[in-house]
Amino acid sequence: HLPFWLSPLQIIIATITSDSDNYADNIFNQLKDNGLRVEKDIRNEKIGYKIREHSAAKIPVIMVIGKKESENKTVSVRRLGSEKNEIYKIDEILKILCKESLAPNSKE
Repeated sequence: HLPFWLSPLQIIIATITSDSDNYADNIFNQLKDNGLRVEKDIRNEKIGYKIREHSAAKIPVIMVIGKKESENKTVSVRRLGSEKNEIYKIDEILKILCKESLAPNSKE
């Protein structure tokens, strides 16, 4: 699979329920505004199905957003090849992903 900075689609935002759609829109806009290549998956499908589908498509980062994340203003991040989810505040993960999106020889 491609490194994060080279991947045509870097991040997918997958919602658990439609209650999280507005928060997902907010996160989507912040990521997009920072030059990251991101899409949303707000289909009415089970979250396990969405994760399997996007993992099989080799999307480097899957952000899972549900009621808890919306209330706490966080995101649950799952990286390609990892089984574990990590919880981040949006500004924390934004800094990390923006740095990772730079080509290895580029200047910050």
